[in-house]
Amino acid sequence: MPKRVPAIPDDILRREVGHLADDVLLLPVQVTLLTGLSVGQLKERLRTRPPQPPHPEPRERPREALWYSLGEVRRFRAHRIERAAMNAELAKLGFRAGFAMWLNNGTAQSDPWPFALVGPHKRPVDAWATIRGEVVMGRGDRISWLTLPEYLDARQKAALAQQRAEDRVKAIGTAKARAKRSLTGTDFSARARKRARP
Repeated sequence: MPKRVPAIPDDILRREVGHLADDVLLLPVQVTLLTGLSVGQLKERLRTRPPQPPHPEPRERPREALWYSLGEVRRFRAHRIERAAMNAELAKLGFRAGFAMWLNNGTAQSDPWPFALVGPHKRPVDAWATIRGEVVMGRGDRISWLTLPEYLDARQKAALAQQRAEDRVKAIGTAKARAKRSLTGTDFSARARKRARP
């Protein structure tokens, strides 16, 4: 396979990055210069579901090599800077330990933690996971501060509600299958009686 030629040379990219248009296309190797991510990390971020930024440009054919726009790289860098600032602010407010630490060391008297109550069953998830984009919130979902016992109770209620919903779906499927079999059986016996008549 021939070596890919960049749309813009590396030295110009480094020197003029602040003055170039967002639609300038970059090779993955050039993206590594601007983001600090390796080519392997870029590939890994594309394999996750959903894919993590920076996102490549859409391709016409799947076999064509990837290109990234400079605008996408700028958005990715801005997001990382914003996230680092948010994490620093959270650390100042006392959220240094994180959700896992709160969950592992929490007691009935622990301070409450912010949760997003997501989905039809209101499953509690760490609110910071929704802010980071790891969990998607719907329009009707809300944030609530829960103590450890309240969180565990909400998780159990959500799990039971989900199990009941799954059981209902199975029961409806079974009922439909039985109704279909009984209708098919009735039609068959009616045909058999017609054939048996002289």
